[in-house]
Amino acid sequence: MLFLSGFAGLGYEMVWVRALSAGLGHEIVSVLAVMAAFFVGTAAGAWLLDRPIRTGRAPRYWYAGLEILIALWAVVLSFLIPQVAAWGAGFMGVQPSALLQWSVTFLLPLALLLPATLAMGATLPAMECLAVRLRHEEHLVGGLYGANTLGAVAGTLAATYWLVPSLGFTHTQHVLAAASMICALGVLVLRGGRGRHQNGTEEAFQAALSIRRLLATLFCTGLLGIGYEVLAVRILSQVLENTVFSYAALLAVYLLGTAAGAAFYQARLAGRAFIPTLSGLLAAQALTCTAGMWALNFGAGLYTRLVPAGAQMAEFGTAASIFLVPAIVMGALFSHMAQAARLRFKGLGTALAVNTLGGALAPILFGIVLLPAWGPSVSLLALCMGYLLLLPGFGKTAGWSAAGCALAAGLILTVESPFDFNHLTSGEKVVAHRHGIMADLAVIRDGRQDYHLKVNNHYQMGGTASRYSDRRQAHIPLLLHPHPRRVLFLGLGTGTTFATAAQYAHMEADGVELIPEVIPLMTYFASLPTKTMSRDNLHIYTADARRFVLAGQERYDVIIADLFHPSRDGAGFLYTSEHFRAVRRRLSDDGIFCQWLTLYQMDLDLLRLIVRTFLEVFPQGTAFMAHHSLTQPIIGLVGGRRAWRVEVGDLERRMTADPALAEELGFVGLNSVYTLLGCFLADGQQLREFAGRGPVNTDDLPRVLFQAPEFV
Repeated sequence: MLFLSGFAGLGYEMVWVRALSAGLGHEIVSVLAVMAAFFVGTAAGAWLLDRPIRTGRAPRYWYAGLEILIALWAVVLSFLIPQVAAWGAGFMGVQPSALLQWSVTFLLPLALLLPATLAMGATLPAMECLAVRLRHEEHLVGGLYGANTLGAVAGTLAATYWLVPSLGFTHTQHVLAAASMICALGVLVLRGGRGRHQNGTEEAFQAALSIRRLLATLFCTGLLGIGYEVLAVRILSQVLENTVFSYAALLAVYLLGTAAGAAFYQARLAGRAFIPTLSGLLAAQALTCTAGMWALNFGAGLYTRLVPAGAQMAEFGTAASIFLVPAIVMGALFSHMAQAARLRFKGLGTALAVNTLGGALAPILFGIVLLPAWGPSVSLLALCMGYLLLLPGFGKTAGWSAAGCALAAGLILTVESPFDFNHLTSGEKVVAHRHGIMADLAVIRDGRQDYHLKVNNHYQMGGTASRYSDRRQAHIPLLLHPHPRRVLFLGLGTGTTFATAAQYAHMEADGVELIPEVIPLMTYFASLPTKTMSRDNLHIYTADARRFVLAGQERYDVIIADLFHPSRDGAGFLYTSEHFRAVRRRLSDDGIFCQWLTLYQMDLDLLRLIVRTFLEVFPQGTAFMAHHSLTQPIIGLVGGRRAWRVEVGDLERRMTADPALAEELGFVGLNSVYTLLGCFLADGQQLREFAGRGPVNTDDLPRVLFQAPEFV
């Protein structure tokens, strides 16, 4: 039952966090706040319901009731989440203060998920209480926790690789609700376990730590354990493909190690003397995290060697080299302390609550505070030393002092690495590097003195060599509209496309960029020195493009969506019919929307899927080529609120009226009606014939999210 409960629990988490982020935004603030709300809810459930469960006579009914509540509320959430997330985006507005954004993206999911997360937090304590009465044995925490976590591994993989890609978020929640109902019904057929709890073997497992010290250690190990996961995932983002499957692989390996450690503790260490076992596990945790830190330096090389076996197998193998052994120790360490806390408090809920709260704080402390301030190496160093500082009697014995010195010596060798995995060819040089909160960014200068912007060592976000194409991506839609006054750019990259708007007199442009560290790096790619980013008619917002579109009310004459890499985790939501409808609502009556597509990053099936989705919202859409290229073809899907056409006479007058604009259009080869309309590729009917019949990409079933990585 606990395996199945863990399966459903992680499945719910994967679905709810992604579904909420689609509306509340993919900014790191929003993602971490949603995760924190989930953890805080489960911690509160473990804390508040532990005592009523363990003092009652029938824990089986408690467990069954909790699973039924989870199942029923999951069905309710399948209808509530899309509406509530969209309302939250509108309530925050396009540029909320940090306090408002944190408050809404934390409190809204907390309240929305609370009935389910409260129940989830109490399921393991309820089952542990029942198992003790069935087995008449006190030391069961490791085995039960291991079974529950192993189920979480299965839930992570099933939800990502099978359930959501096949069924979508709504029906996946219904399947998981059925699993919760099976848990509820299954536990009711168990026999025995009706007697009241007995004190049992507390004397045989003396913690020899004060309650305050025990709880503090539980909190800190939760903080450091999730902190290690956060830092390693950020570093590996420069190595792995950063698709929806990449995170699933990392999480599955981490949970698998935790489950194995809990099982090992149950089989070999349960009931042993508390202090020596705790000291050994803490020292082992510090050493294994150090070894994992050392292994991170070789992650790129290992991944490259494993790729011939398949990219996804390579991701699992690389994740195992970093996570598996430290996570095994984490599972044993938590089981040991939770067992002690369970005997102290006669219940498991307190230990779970305190440890989970520490884990909820870890992404904020390590991901937002320490990583940008100290860098990944020093942050990992502090984390490893943190485990040593938790040792009982640290510094009082020569043995532990020697262990600390040995660990420090090993860390000195490792901390020299900046964890910079940029692949440079002959003549290339990194001129700027940022360990950002959301991604690692590098500006690279090649042998021809051209600059390129790379994100996480994978995604080329433009550069000075692509100015010709980047400028055309602004000019083509701006020229197709007769009189653009207000323009919105979704995604900025190097800023070249956005800066092109400064060439148009009497026009204001808003630009939206998700990664804040990108904005100061745009100075390396300034292609219009007399029309800089400081112009009064250019405004830059740091925000998620989806949330910005949902939250605002201002209408634009032209909206231009940049080249979103479709395989990147989360980018699939920028190609859904719901997002296109939100964009359509932000257009003026004669406004047009242009979605640029990187044809060289997708196959025909993916292109047809995106075209079908676009035509569902813009049935009279057309397609234009950005430029004529065999190696990097780019097309733009262009549609409006109503049918639109190009008036040739007006267009010719606009092209010649402003000498500066005419010179710019000549530079990019768009100085005549023929060169502009020569980019025309297809009308709506021709696009429909090309796309054919089939499914579309929706928020509930984001096919692009799961289909694009297969091609990459």
